[in-house]
Amino acid sequence: MAAVSSPLLVGPEGGTAPGASEVGGKALNLWRLTNVLRCNVPSWFCVTSTAFQETIEHNKLEPVLQDVADLKKSCQQIEDAILSAKLPLALEQALEGELDKDPFRGGFLAVRSSGTDEDSGSHSFAGQFESFLFQKGKEQVLQSLRKCWASCFSFRVMSHRMDSGMPLTGVKMAVIIQVMVNSEISGVAFSRHPLKPLSSDCVFIESVFGLGEGLVGGELEADSYEVSRADFSIKCELAKKPQLMLQSEGGGVKLVPVSEHLQEKSSLSDPEAVEIGKLLVRIEEQLGHPQDFEWAIEKNQLYCLQTRPIVTLPPSCFYGNQVLGSKAVLWDNSNIVESYAGVTSPLTFSFASRAYQQVYTLTLRVAGVPDKVVSDYRSNLANMIGLVRGNIYYNLVNWYRCLSCIPIGDTSKFMETMMGVKQTLEPELEAELGKIKETTPKYSVLSKIRVLSSVAYNMFFIDSLVEGFFSNFNKYYEGARKASFDSMSLITQVEYSEMLFKEVLGRWEVPIINDTYVMLFFGLLKSLVRKYLTSEEVEAESLQNDLLCGQGNVESTEPTKVLMKIAEYVDTEGEEFRDWFLGNREECLDLLQSDKEDSAVRRSSSALPSLMAEGLRKRKNIIQEEPVKSGEADDSRKLDLLKQKKRNVVQAIRIFLVKFGFRCINELKLEENTLHDDPGFVHEMVSGYVRSKSYSITNMEEREKLIRTKAEEVVNSKLPLHRRIFFNWVLYHTRRGVRHRENMRFSRTKLFGVFRNLFRAMGRNLVKLQQLNHYQDVFYLTLEDLSAYVEGRSVNNDLCGLVELRKKEFEGYKKGLPPPERFMTKGSCGTYFMFPSVLDDLNLLKQLEADAASDPNVLKGTPCSPGVVVGQARVVNTVDEAQNLNGEILITARTDPGWVPLYPLCSGLAIERGSLLSHSAVVARELGLPTIVGISGGLMKRIKTGMQVKLDGGKGTLTICNDENEEDK
Repeated sequence: MAAVSSPLLVGPEGGTAPGASEVGGKALNLWRLTNVLRCNVPSWFCVTSTAFQETIEHNKLEPVLQDVADLKKSCQQIEDAILSAKLPLALEQALEGELDKDPFRGGFLAVRSSGTDEDSGSHSFAGQFESFLFQKGKEQVLQSLRKCWASCFSFRVMSHRMDSGMPLTGVKMAVIIQVMVNSEISGVAFSRHPLKPLSSDCVFIESVFGLGEGLVGGELEADSYEVSRADFSIKCELAKKPQLMLQSEGGGVKLVPVSEHLQEKSSLSDPEAVEIGKLLVRIEEQLGHPQDFEWAIEKNQLYCLQTRPIVTLPPSCFYGNQVLGSKAVLWDNSNIVESYAGVTSPLTFSFASRAYQQVYTLTLRVAGVPDKVVSDYRSNLANMIGLVRGNIYYNLVNWYRCLSCIPIGDTSKFMETMMGVKQTLEPELEAELGKIKETTPKYSVLSKIRVLSSVAYNMFFIDSLVEGFFSNFNKYYEGARKASFDSMSLITQVEYSEMLFKEVLGRWEVPIINDTYVMLFFGLLKSLVRKYLTSEEVEAESLQNDLLCGQGNVESTEPTKVLMKIAEYVDTEGEEFRDWFLGNREECLDLLQSDKEDSAVRRSSSALPSLMAEGLRKRKNIIQEEPVKSGEADDSRKLDLLKQKKRNVVQAIRIFLVKFGFRCINELKLEENTLHDDPGFVHEMVSGYVRSKSYSITNMEEREKLIRTKAEEVVNSKLPLHRRIFFNWVLYHTRRGVRHRENMRFSRTKLFGVFRNLFRAMGRNLVKLQQLNHYQDVFYLTLEDLSAYVEGRSVNNDLCGLVELRKKEFEGYKKGLPPPERFMTKGSCGTYFMFPSVLDDLNLLKQLEADAASDPNVLKGTPCSPGVVVGQARVVNTVDEAQNLNGEILITARTDPGWVPLYPLCSGLAIERGSLLSHSAVVARELGLPTIVGISGGLMKRIKTGMQVKLDGGKGTLTICNDENEEDK
């Protein structure tokens, strides 16, 4: 083994490990294999990053390396400059001296890149830097050295650095020069199975005849072996290997045919596979992290070529519970994904988390749960939701436990129905979670009576409770609307925020009491339908949905109905006005943004329903009744009429925004823009209704009424009087609760809108104080960050630095795959969240999704709103992708209340997520739109825009129509 150590060259000898910044990750790992693990490593030495830097300075290349404005062009210029660079004399002499020693002299060598960022615990450049095999003689080796240096500036590598948020300047490279192993067998091995990241059962080995370069480069098929870590037993899967890679005569490598009798023979013997398995287990134990290991066998001797940590897997201690712990947590984002779709900002999460804690603590107290029990459940109440790679999830264990505090029977099934979870808490799962029911508080008979009496009282007087809720809410909401947040100091803004938490969210128990009310009666109605009317599951769900259709007085439908009325006005006021509205979007928005009529709008907002229902119609009649004169007066009158119509529609939209401007896409995500910020969505929806003539509220309501009437006829025909009385009583309470629930949800939207404006004002103050670069950066802080900063408790006063750190992290979440819908962690949760492949392996719905995808032409979900429609699919992930929707069947992963204006523009709705009581389901039933929610089996992957599909909202099936005549059938 070479003995060399200088600032320019480093060898494997020595008691102290070289720094990764000097020799790179690959060379550092070789040093560990050689000195710590005493593995059989081919002789090597390393040209350090100092040698690289001195070469750059010697050739005056610093300005070239700094100029990365045009990345693709700059990369080529840098590579060309390095390839033609002259080595400093000291480096050239040191290399000549080392290459003239045994075992390097006269033999074939490998020249391998060792980037200073490569093979670290946080970044991997595996396969991106260059390596050159079977190099011989000084000239070949030195030119390969330059090529390795140049490879760290390739466009591919620099793009990877940019995507990973790594700097593009100050890049360094070390290079390994190593004696070449002319192997008969070679391959790679993983100390943990790459496709089973949670498995600790086996080492996974891939093997080929000849050199391993063809396997690493993906050119060769390989035999695979699973070697048990417990007893080193072997499972193998052999591949046909028609080619192998050997040394080329002129240096480098070449592909040659494999003898036919060897093509399907195992490349490794059992003892060789066991030897590799045992070695790799030892390497992982010593280095403390799962390893990706390259090996070669020459003349029956196993050589270790290199090892690197598998950065997509956690450290080895993760696979036991001594460090991680073993407490199980069940995560599910069923219907919460409707409110918080995708990656959500830190401020929104911290706000929602505090709101859940405060509201449910209050709810338990109002329900009569003793203070001591509430205090004992403090930790559970503080963790009702969690943030998984930026996505909000329910911590279901705490939901089950907190609900069990209220002694009104087993509410878990009702809760699961409301949330729309796809997997119930079966005994096997409950055992994993620590016997939730066994931890339920033990109440005395008197305590149970008191709690049950409190629950019964609240439900009996639910109407008056809801009325009181709205009275309190509207008082503070109107005050907040009139408040000038921008004129407040930071301290006053924080105090105002705390006041809203106390006076509004501190009195938010009524929506939760109503949710419990809905949960019980909805579940009871479901049971009665199946017991008395039909035992067939799909038919029962369909009938229950029909009975809840078309109640009216559901505020969630009002924004859409108002827009439909505006569209009717636009379409019936003459072709000239209609054409102006459809063809002059920007002029309309400019008129909308003017401040001339703002005060009138504010005064008129309380009379919005009468204006929308009668105002436009009266204005239309007034305009038509006034006589039109001839000649120039006639032209002038036409212009005046057109101007008045423009003013009318702009005024109507402006009033719509005053009342419904907070109801927008992702309305509960505080970082998102509202319709006040961008009213273009309103113009687009109205235009869509006009083009498609989709604005008849009467037709829609008649369709809803017909569906409901038919369902009621089924009840009346099948149930005797005494059962019908009880059934209708339950149905009445279910309808009432659902209506209250939707109306109070709009209050939540308004409250979030107030907080959004308040937090933006805080952001603007922090910009003035030069603590933030942009007011929207405030959403990368948390509630605690803001209050602690103002009150002097902050442990980090560099808010700009904190924001940049979080921006980088959350951008990474947005680019990655979302976590699975439902999974369980054991021990420290945050460790799991760092590794997407681990979360994916935890997916509890894999089998359900696979079963749902078994029929290639049919997907099944929860029937939500009845009706059968055949048409073209329109697949969208965002509202922006749904532009110019015109009667297609809308296919999407999830919706929120901001999507509702799209519903009249489609003929059917299929949603991957959601439940029977999710907002999408309730509004679809009210609008009479055939709808399916909670569709399993890969809806967004299997359905493509333009496909002909058949949606049956009653049966909950979406069928891909392969037969061109399906529509006629």
